[in-house]
Amino acid sequence: MTAGAGGSVGATVVRTFRTGDIEAVERITAAAYGRPTSPRMRERAAIGGALLLVAEHAGAVAGVVGASDYGTAAYVASMAVDPALRRRGIARALMAAIVAALDARGIRAIVLDATDAGAPLYESFGFVDVDRTSIFERAASESQDASGVATRRGAPTSIGEADFERACELDRQIAGCDRRAVLRDLRLVPDAALVTAPDGYLLVRGDTLGPWLALGDDVAAELLARALHVRPNVTRAFVPDTNAAAAKLLAPHGFARMRTLRHMARGTSPFRRTAIYGQASLGHG
Repeated sequence: MTAGAGGSVGATVVRTFRTGDIEAVERITAAAYGRPTSPRMRERAAIGGALLLVAEHAGAVAGVVGASDYGTAAYVASMAVDPALRRRGIARALMAAIVAALDARGIRAIVLDATDAGAPLYESFGFVDVDRTSIFERAASESQDASGVATRRGAPTSIGEADFERACELDRQIAGCDRRAVLRDLRLVPDAALVTAPDGYLLVRGDTLGPWLALGDDVAAELLARALHVRPNVTRAFVPDTNAAAAKLLAPHGFARMRTLRHMARGTSPFRRTAIYGQASLGHG
């Protein structure tokens, strides 16, 4: 795909990600965000339902955007452009391409989390604000229980099929779409752990807490306590502002709000964010 009008973007072509793009893409995302994205591009490209596009400008990889396709809805993320090539229409070309690809697949709702600087681009494609998403973090040294007593590092755990199926069914009810392929791959991330209850589940991977979904604050609190006992070194969570209880549950464990993003949608989002206490990431919802 060749970008639209204007000589500065005439050399921009958007295409599907290839394995050989990985080093350039990871360099661009690290430069754009000031840190490697999570999950890194190698992981994102392998996760079920992933759609990953790159932009070439003057023959070199200049930008990237990804989406998780859930059949009826999709979550767009990892939009990044080489800082040296900004203001040349590359981000717009990427966004036009991924929206067109998702529309062609019959996706009815596209959602994303945007910075204030990036939001005007998304608004031009019909996205509107529906919520905010806050990033909560705590120092690794604060990995302790609510009483202030340092917790031990959890032992490796296996995720049983019965628990996984229970989590997938609840996730479908709350997310309003089928994220089974993504959940299946996320549970294979090294050091992943899953805790479940009749009305909720919480998946921990690496330093990230989530997805964390529950039908009630008491259930969510129980899941959080159990997850931090198993994986006390978790330091980050992505929390819908609509779910005010989530922030209150995280605070006793040393988590603090670091920054917020605009949660935007094109079409009617199916996600029941009042029952989402922690997103899987900024790329999966």
